[in-house]
Order: sequence, then structure tokens, then C-alpha cells
Amino acid sequence: MSQNPPRDHHYIPQFYLRNFSADEERKKLFTVMRHGHRAVWAQRAIKSIGFERDLYVHMNEGVPVSVETEINSRVETPISKSDTWAKITAGQTEQLNITDKPILYALIRHLEARTPHYLRTVLELAGLAGNPDSGMKFSDEEREMYAEIRRDPEAAKEAFNMMSASLEWTQRNYRMAAVSILRSPIPLRTSTKPVHSIKAPAHPALYLPYPGQTPFQLLLALNKTTMASLVFGDFDNAFTNDICAADVALGFNRQVVGQFAHFDAVTHLIADRDGLTADMTWAPYGLVDDTERKITYRRKQ
Repeated sequence: MSQNPPRDHHYIPQFYLRNFSADEERKKLFTVMRHGHRAVWAQRAIKSIGFERDLYVHMNEGVPVSVETEINSRVETPISKSDTWAKITAGQTEQLNITDKPILYALIRHLEARTPHYLRTVLELAGLAGNPDSGMKFSDEEREMYAEIRRDPEAAKEAFNMMSASLEWTQRNYRMAAVSILRSPIPLRTSTKPVHSIKAPAHPALYLPYPGQTPFQLLLALNKTTMASLVFGDFDNAFTNDICAADVALGFNRQVVGQFAHFDAVTHLIADRDGLTADMTWAPYGLVDDTERKITYRRKQ
């Protein structure tokens, strides 16, 4: 590694979080942060959330290798400097069109794969694939891949880092991607696991390569007013941009809250105050205290 490299590795880019900021300087936002069985909503600095110590470091023949700088230069900077991201930051998402599809596709796939939740899920699946009593269906190709991960967990960390530092692994599926922009009538939420895999309506064109696979879509909130949906299949390079129904946006917001409540790796729920307590009590959390600057919840047993 280079001399004195940064060790607090932000797996949620700050350029993304600024679209959910709560101040004119775009340095702060409101989040719900978990503290054991409690969860506290308050204003926090963007730079203080969404990082993990040495996340993008793996060992190569006993030598630590960091790809954190490569992530910034190869992926984050090109996306954040794009015309597509300029439209999103300016709140002009109604102008997004098919010329923006490559950047949107790259952003969704990148944010899908670079979080601690993704890495921990891969390791968990590797364990399940080696357990004949797990009840999960795996293809022969998957079982072989997960067996290699069990033999060498450090190889899984290296593969995770390479995925985080490059977009080459996404290229083969780009031609199968259909992207939809959904502009919301209600404020949207996000989290430190920003891409959400959500069940999609069955469709004969969907790409489902694994046995027993449930049709799914990947959803990412781009800012407080807009989310993007990505599905794979024979959709002839489809791209749409429409206003979505309020119940669709509400369902997405509850998916975000539900994942925050269920997965320890999702450390922050990024949300304004409006409607938050209704969703948190659905999650399920109970309201403990509500003041102007802080709301405290406690998880129900």
C-alpha cells in the first residue's frame, strides 16, 4: 500500500449522500442510527457515516493491498463528474433519458456490490451452499464458486475489492438491462445499503439464470424525489421516465426501513422526519421520545 493511505473507507460515496442533505452547504443529513436495541434519528455529518476501517484491503502473499484510491479514481470520479449526475444533483431528473442509461446502470451495479452487506451476504451464502440441510437451491456453478470461497475466504475479499474498484464485471449484462426512472410524489429514503433487491412482477422476458429464482429488480433512490429501477431480460434496451404512484414510493420506503431493521450491516437509515415514526413502528420499533432535534425508538421484542 502507499505511504499513509486512508484507512476509513467510505463505502457510500459522499457525492451520493449529498443529494439527501439537510443543509445548504450539503454537509449534513438526517439519519436513524442503531444503538443496540435503540435507534436514534438526528442530524449527522455526511463524512461521519457509511465507512468501515480497512474495508477495501485484502492480503496478497502476506502483503496488505488497498484499492480504496482506485475506487475513487476509476469509478466515483467519472460518475460524479458526468452530465447524468449533474441532472440528478440539480433536481432535473425529468430530463434523464436513454443517453443517461450507461451512467445509471454503472451507478446501480457499483453501489450494489461495494458495501459490507454484500460481502457478508456472499460469505453467508458460501456457508449455506456447503450445508446439505440449508434448504436453498444452488446451481452446480454456484456450488463450485462457494466451495472455493470456503477454502480461501481471503480470495472472496480480494474478489469483493476488485468488483468495488472496477465496472468490467458489469459489462456482459448491460445489453440485458432495462432502466426505469420513477419520480416520486413523496420524499424518498435511502440507507447505507442503497441498492435494494425487490420482487418484480413475473414477465416472460426476465432473465432468471438460477433454479427457483424469484423475479427481482434493483432499486436505488437517486435523490429525495427520484429512484431508478434496473431489471435484466430481453427488453430491447428499454428506458422509461415517469411519475410513480404514491403507494409504489411508500412500498420502497418501507423496504428501506425494513432492511435497516433486519440487517446489522445497514448502520444508517437516511430519512427526513415526515412519516418516519409510522414506518419505524411498522418495522417494528416503538417510539420512546420525540423532540425537535432527536427521535428515539426501541426495537420491539
